[in-house]
Amino acid sequence: MVDITLFELHLDGSEFTANAPGVGESDEAETDTDDSGGAPLGLLAVLALVVLVVVAVAAKKLRGGDDASPLDDVE
Repeated sequence: MVDITLFELHLDGSEFTANAPGVGESDEAETDTDDSGGAPLGLLAVLALVVLVVVAVAAKKLRGGDDASPLDDVE
């Protein structure tokens, strides 16, 4: 049988510490940040969808707008 290893991880003698930025800060520091200045994510998603629809309609108008597929004529 074939033995295939995708990832091999050697942790001999490794030492893990909790000195990453933001570790050990109090919860008060997280509540002090104010994110009310940006637009909500839902509004941006709806706006992006509207823009994509307008671009699709404009491309169809510029291309000719015929609904017939070129493959329909092939017998």
